[in-house]
Amino acid sequence: MAKEHSIEPAAFAPILADLGLDPQTLPQIDPSTFAEAKGSIGRGRGDVFLGPIGTGLDIPAASALYKKHVDPVLGPANAMVLYFKSPRVDAELARWRNHLWPWLHVVGLYRIQGGAIRRESFGGAESLPGKAERDGFVLVAKRREHVMSPTSTTAKFDANAGGWNPQPGNPGYAHYRWMRRYVGRFAKVEDGARVLDFGSGAGWVGIEAALQAKDVELCAFDPSPEMTRFAAENARAAGVAKFTARVGFGEHPPFPAAGERTFDVVFSSGVVSFSPDIEQWCDGLVSTLHSGSTLVIGDIQRESAGMQKRRANRILLPARELNAQTPAEVRARLERRGLLHEATAGYQLTDPIPQLTHHADKKLGGVLSPVLLALNRAAAGSSLAPSRFDSWVMRFKKR
Repeated sequence: MAKEHSIEPAAFAPILADLGLDPQTLPQIDPSTFAEAKGSIGRGRGDVFLGPIGTGLDIPAASALYKKHVDPVLGPANAMVLYFKSPRVDAELARWRNHLWPWLHVVGLYRIQGGAIRRESFGGAESLPGKAERDGFVLVAKRREHVMSPTSTTAKFDANAGGWNPQPGNPGYAHYRWMRRYVGRFAKVEDGARVLDFGSGAGWVGIEAALQAKDVELCAFDPSPEMTRFAAENARAAGVAKFTARVGFGEHPPFPAAGERTFDVVFSSGVVSFSPDIEQWCDGLVSTLHSGSTLVIGDIQRESAGMQKRRANRILLPARELNAQTPAEVRARLERRGLLHEATAGYQLTDPIPQLTHHADKKLGGVLSPVLLALNRAAAGSSLAPSRFDSWVMRFKKR
């Protein structure tokens, strides 16, 4: 059994309190003992504090070793708190994040310098009260399956629904609507078609598709009740007369229900990267189609120049950026399920265009936003290398 060493839990009391963890009951494990250990650390399942972690380690090998010893004792919804001593650059901690995935996803970071603690999360950064007795970095990670679970996904989408439903006049609205229109019109919709927005968000991809033709029946679902409410409001405001929304997940889609027909055209934009089980998700997607149906699917491009740069330098990244599939991977999965590929396009230029667009919208009052949007519109669908685009879209036909 690996020997456990105290690493002065009181030194991190403000951080542990911020996480709601009790230093008196939290197991603190010294990873330097793992190389000589013959088995797991032999505890019940729960939260784990791992450290101190030194410099100069083989990060892939160390990550695998940590998983071997800690995985049996880390609870399904508990936190792994990793303390890194000594100075190090963000790129090194980003490498740890990359190699802990897909076992764990890093959800928080604490920087400790001169005793002062700075917390960074997906919601922003702020200083913590109190002092730490050791400088360094603390990463907080949770299991991928917990972070991407239905419960966590629904809570996240509900909490952020308003921000994902921008209104006319909001910064970035024109760009937001153009991207949805580009995907929603990547396939022609005929009069009287039955259309599904598979993971609809605020509903605009399906709405843009439905507005191409007359008497279209548009259905949509999303894990978030709040997002489906926005989708219904947006569909009514846009003049889509036949609209039905349900709550559900792509792995077990709520459409078509028993006795309902499958769909003539299905759209799914920016959804597959949120799935914890991509094979099951693809099965769910294909179950909504019949022979002759058209599928349009799009998502973020994991291997774009901008995404690669983010993975190399940013410590905190949304789980979907690590979970994202390349167009080639998605195409192969769908072709194995009997779909015929018809077209692929990129439509959101990568670094530095997104950063410039965000800066123009937030800091410059949108002065440069029309120019940057025009660049994206001109490049969309071009034959440039996929690494030039942060977003892709493909069209398939069901045999």
